[in-house]
Amino acid sequence: MRQRPEETPENHERWLVSYADFITLLFAFFVVMYSISSVNDGKYRILSQTLVSAFTGQPEAAQPIQIGTPLLDSSRLIDLPPMPKPTPITPQAARAAASAMHSEARQQELAAVAQALTERLRPQIDRGEVQVSVTPLGVSIDIRDTLLFPSGQASLEPQAMNLLKDIAEMLTTWPYQVQVNGYTDNVPIRNGMFASNWELSAMRAVSVVQTLIRYRVPPERLVAAGYGEYHPVASNDTPEGRAANRRVSIVLLSPDHPAGTPALARGGAELKRNVQGSPSSAGQPPSKV
Repeated sequence: MRQRPEETPENHERWLVSYADFITLLFAFFVVMYSISSVNDGKYRILSQTLVSAFTGQPEAAQPIQIGTPLLDSSRLIDLPPMPKPTPITPQAARAAASAMHSEARQQELAAVAQALTERLRPQIDRGEVQVSVTPLGVSIDIRDTLLFPSGQASLEPQAMNLLKDIAEMLTTWPYQVQVNGYTDNVPIRNGMFASNWELSAMRAVSVVQTLIRYRVPPERLVAAGYGEYHPVASNDTPEGRAANRRVSIVLLSPDHPAGTPALARGGAELKRNVQGSPSSAGQPPSKV
């Protein structure tokens, strides 16, 4: 009988080949990762100093940078100013800003009122009988006494009615408080009707107020004041100056001022100097009616 060839036993260790290949690939992977993560200090320093030279304007080094030298010299460091701290807006600052904006708007409003009055009273202004101006107290309409009253009297002339009617029509369109001020020159007056310039100036202001009420200006918005001779706008040494001082002022008081504050007809700096510098006006309050 023929003998069967012996069967070669099956090899169960073939997995070792695949395992060895896997370990080799894994080792190669970690070697590559390590090489990538390694930094060349010398090249890094060269790159850093090149960037510093570019941004600071310092010339490049004539000698090559040696590995192991300090990265930066302390003299080449850039000192940047500290960042400013934000300034918080306090309630006081906010109120001040709001007040400034309100005051500017109020001045523009008063300027518009003065412009409207100037256009309405243009003929009298051109003749020098009326003057319209903006003062710290409001809008002032100065009227020469020759356009309103006979000399030494407080009864209005007929031609004054048309002027006061025009002014009254304008006043009814605005909500301002109105103060009417009477002024005289320094020539003493003594007649059967008035014992002094105080009485004459006060009664002239009252006459104008009564006429404005007749033309439908609300009486609760009106006040009359007599200042006599103590707030001149010109020198009383000349006839022209005395004529300028004899006047009636209709003042539209600015809402920024108390409603009952006496309003000088030309309440700017010029009149303030005259009032404070006049020794005869010391202790002389206006005569109000």
